[in-house]
Amino acid sequence: MLSLRYKFVLGFLFLVWALLLLKIFILTIKTNDYFERLALRNMTKKEILVPTRGLIMDRNHELLAINQLGFSIALPPSLKKAQLQAQLAYLKHYFPDLNPTDALEDYQKQNSRYNHNAIIILDFIPYDQMQPLYAKLTQNPHIIINAANKRYYPNNALAAHVIGYLSAANTQDLKENPKSQYTHTIGKTGLEKEYNDFLQGEMGYKLVSVNALNQELEVLEKKEPQTNNDLILSLDKRLQHKADTLFIDKRGAIIVMDVHTGEILVAGSYPEYNLNEFIGGISVANWKNLQDDIYNPLLNRLINGLYPPGSVVKMGSALSFLEYLPITEKTSVFAPGYIEVGKRKFRDWKAGGHGETNLYKAIKESVDVYFYKFSLDISIDNLTKTFRKLGFGKKTGVDLPNEFVGILPDPSWKMKRFGAMWNVGDTLITSIGQGSFLATPMQVANYTALIASGKLPIPHFSLKEHPKPQDVLDGLQKSKLPFLREGMYGACSTPGGTAYKSTRGTKVALACKTGTAQVVGIDQNTQVRIKESQMEYFHRSHAWITAFLPYKNPQYAITILVEHGEGGSKNGPILKEMANALLDLGYIKP
Repeated sequence: MLSLRYKFVLGFLFLVWALLLLKIFILTIKTNDYFERLALRNMTKKEILVPTRGLIMDRNHELLAINQLGFSIALPPSLKKAQLQAQLAYLKHYFPDLNPTDALEDYQKQNSRYNHNAIIILDFIPYDQMQPLYAKLTQNPHIIINAANKRYYPNNALAAHVIGYLSAANTQDLKENPKSQYTHTIGKTGLEKEYNDFLQGEMGYKLVSVNALNQELEVLEKKEPQTNNDLILSLDKRLQHKADTLFIDKRGAIIVMDVHTGEILVAGSYPEYNLNEFIGGISVANWKNLQDDIYNPLLNRLINGLYPPGSVVKMGSALSFLEYLPITEKTSVFAPGYIEVGKRKFRDWKAGGHGETNLYKAIKESVDVYFYKFSLDISIDNLTKTFRKLGFGKKTGVDLPNEFVGILPDPSWKMKRFGAMWNVGDTLITSIGQGSFLATPMQVANYTALIASGKLPIPHFSLKEHPKPQDVLDGLQKSKLPFLREGMYGACSTPGGTAYKSTRGTKVALACKTGTAQVVGIDQNTQVRIKESQMEYFHRSHAWITAFLPYKNPQYAITILVEHGEGGSKNGPILKEMANALLDLGYIKP
């Protein structure tokens, strides 16, 4: 009979063997699938295939943003420091602009035991430069050469603030847009930013088997990147060039818009800048020059320039009077050279006044006192209610990033901004687009399109977008639009109109409104005003003119702002040239 101790030893040995057999079973049977998957993962590598960034073209497929073809040079990961320095010295011999110190630092930042992808040393080498070196460089087993492309703007500064530019993605960009870790670039401004995801396209991938040295053996699976990512714009390059020539030595903005669809044919913000200076990173000297320029070329005046709209808003004020006051378009008032409210004189631009004035004359001759008098009877709430319907004090919705809303002042705004009460004088100057009232050229163009068409369009550049115009006016307001249009026709196309002399010779019937927006106040004791041309440049008034054409069948709105341009009528020649260009290019039928 076995002793108790002997039984214990046998039991213990049995238990140990049982545990060993169980462990072997788990390792060989139960976890077989897991280790197979792990082994497969160690034997395969997934490479992201980056699509070529989409082109940007005008409505006639003229190129505005393209990609130059070239090559990139990379080195494999996990090189020892001595190896890396030797390879950088080798590349420096062929590419003198390479900074080995910076390249070494960039390589070490990206290198890790988990990175199996090649690390780019030179991100773009033009084809012509690489061609004579290609055969020699490929003999070096450490150098990896791949096709690459680089953004290029063939027209340099044309429509710079609309197109925008592409630049290297920073840390914040990488967080907000994961795709940029593969493209290494991202749209920074303009349409390049607004449509960045579309222009980038959809990534593809390639699943390959590799050996222990990370060398590619076989392509197991491949999905091509999506390349249907070209952006077609409503801009017309020919008209845009025309606008550029008309704005030589001028600062400001110009917009030409289809009044029914909101498609923008021309959008210039001046001065412009060369978009190509930003590719690959702008130099410190060029950046400083742009920042120090007193005319601020980096400002997108189309949507970020805020200006008193001046008299171009008078149609909006008139529409509000017709809706909220017991008057009609035929109601006439006497308009002297000024009216006095309290102890302040509110002057008309014409020292002698205009005499008896109805709505038609008030718009045609831009009679300030007509608007002052009716502003005494209307509440600021009703006036701003109308202006807001017409698109002021809010974004137009144009497909550009960071659009400003402007300022449509009212009592609550003034109290919050200045801690002061609203007074009747504030209403008077708001009615003629002065005081704290600020608008962008895009808002003025959109408002003009509304007067011409009866609906408020949503301005846009991309032809893949088709936003519907907004029906914002009530029946009474729509019924009064013909009278506003008639007054605008008088301003441009009949004797005595504020822009009649400066637009004579236009080949198509124009309806327009001029505006002279003061940037400095005039002392109440001043009897005779100094001429604008005699003022210091930055004290001169901003000059507006906004128009639609043809008068009887409105198709396009043209809005022009010239900073410190002295008077709105001085923009007449620019308006005439753009209107004639629309006719000559077939946009308007004679």
